[in-house]
Amino acid sequence: MSHSDIIYIFVDEAGDMDFSTNGSKYYMFNFLVKQRPFKVHEKVANYRYSLLERNLDELGGRRLDIEYFHAHNDNKYIKDALFSTISTFDKNSVKVYSYILEKPKVNPQKREEKEHFYIDNLNYSIQRLLAKLQIDKNFIIITDRLPVQKNKKKQVGALKKGIKKYIKDRNLDIRYDIFHHASASSTNLQIVDYISWAIFRKYERGEDGYYNKIKAYILDEDVMTKNREINHYEKWPNLPIPSVNLESLPWSLISS
Repeated sequence: MSHSDIIYIFVDEAGDMDFSTNGSKYYMFNFLVKQRPFKVHEKVANYRYSLLERNLDELGGRRLDIEYFHAHNDNKYIKDALFSTISTFDKNSVKVYSYILEKPKVNPQKREEKEHFYIDNLNYSIQRLLAKLQIDKNFIIITDRLPVQKNKKKQVGALKKGIKKYIKDRNLDIRYDIFHHASASSTNLQIVDYISWAIFRKYERGEDGYYNKIKAYILDEDVMTKNREINHYEKWPNLPIPSVNLESLPWSLISS
């Protein structure tokens, strides 16, 4: 079996599981689909080492201690450099799939327990991705560490059950495996983190500068809640403007 025949799927989540006005408006899973050889790895690794070597230059400025890249924490200079590298992928060999939920539209019963919300949606999103790509060869899924550690074995079991159903329904003779690794251990997890951050910013903040650098790779932006009309809470409520009785204010305030 050639390693080039195996499909790799790297997964990142964006948003939080705070279903209140204090949380993010969106929650999403983003997937990076590739096959070996991974050609950009060396560029990303060399860039990290160049940042560490910068500390030896007495005119290099603030010392940088970069163990791994993380878009939320990295400064704009680093982001610009990493996105410039990520944008050099061959768009025919890399695919990105985004599974998106508008959190206020999620049924309250579906989000009562965080581990169920997480694994149910990860499970469903993976099945949708496999179907969209019509995957019929061996594949490996690598996610970051599970964000909810409660009932970890049960979560992994539920995830495998969904994948097995996909394989069985299509009568496929293929194998798969799933790993949950720390992001620092995988350049591709760091790359999908950057891609996920860019997509999330587009939806959460309406900022598409970085998104435009990776949009050529996007297979689909699957907004699962787009046809739901009911908001179970308002993320940004329109608060009424309180009325003011001008006659009750001091004359000096009215005339100033």
